[in-house]
Amino acid sequence: MKNKKILLANILLLLALLLFILVPYIAKTLFKLNGSISGNISLLLSGCTSIIALGGIALLYCIITKRTFKEVMVIKKISINQVFLTVSVAVGTYVFAVGINSVSMKLFPIAIKDSMAISKLLSSSSLFLGLMVVVLLPAFFEEVFFRGIFLDAYEGVNKKIKYFIIIAIFASFHGNIMQIIYVLFLGFILLKVREYTGSLIGSMTLHAANNAISFIISKTVMNITNTGAKNGVMDPTQVAATTAALNASFLIVLLRASIFFLIGGAILFINLRKLKEYKEKKDGLELINNNYAVRKEGIIHMDKKEYIPLIIYFVSITSLVVLRY
Repeated sequence: MKNKKILLANILLLLALLLFILVPYIAKTLFKLNGSISGNISLLLSGCTSIIALGGIALLYCIITKRTFKEVMVIKKISINQVFLTVSVAVGTYVFAVGINSVSMKLFPIAIKDSMAISKLLSSSSLFLGLMVVVLLPAFFEEVFFRGIFLDAYEGVNKKIKYFIIIAIFASFHGNIMQIIYVLFLGFILLKVREYTGSLIGSMTLHAANNAISFIISKTVMNITNTGAKNGVMDPTQVAATTAALNASFLIVLLRASIFFLIGGAILFINLRKLKEYKEKKDGLELINNNYAVRKEGIIHMDKKEYIPLIIYFVSITSLVVLRY
């Protein structure tokens, strides 16, 4: 059954990718959305696609495996202390991510195009819709899909291999260079929080808090400085900032990023350790037994045929990203 769940999850991943391509196209055709689409309409399309593709497939996985949604996703209450620590981890994650993004934009200048597109989208959308689509919907639907379905399907697989696959899937699914680099890091932190809280509620809380911090700061900065694209023309201050970022030497960029790495890393280390210690105290002897079970992972026979859909997915998503740029 476990091997069949891996095959099922990998096939559903391909279906999710197909839906993410087809749903916006079908919606644009049905509603005759030609030419430039406003920020609100774009966010609505994105939100609806996530609900249909990720949420719908999560339910389909539960139906096929004949288990309840709560059982598959491991949704259990977490304490107020765990919520506080998880939000603190989100702060550290955001700070660390600032350093990652600054380095990635220097190494891959094309990532600036992604940043400008995101800024333009947020600046032209309403606050309420932005909070719903950028903060809340991903926190729920991406978690039930990536850390719900795949943690369940890959149960029994070696922990390092399992984490590597889930992180790679999560990062690549975002489909643009800037987010792929950052989300590789975020995906690992989300898995650790899911592990230390023992519930998908933990990773949902982190995901929502991280997105909220990023969204609110970005929205505030744009409102104060009036940066961002306006009517398709980049603001002069944004041009200057972008030019300065491109012209700065890699050493300077790395030194600046190191400050964020140190501060963010310290916040992450302290609060992730506290989350782990909290779980150890809470679980006691049960945690010891669970850790022993984790060390025994990897004994399940892994049929290569189960991973053919996964290989097809990575080839497809790579092709799509290359064609996009």
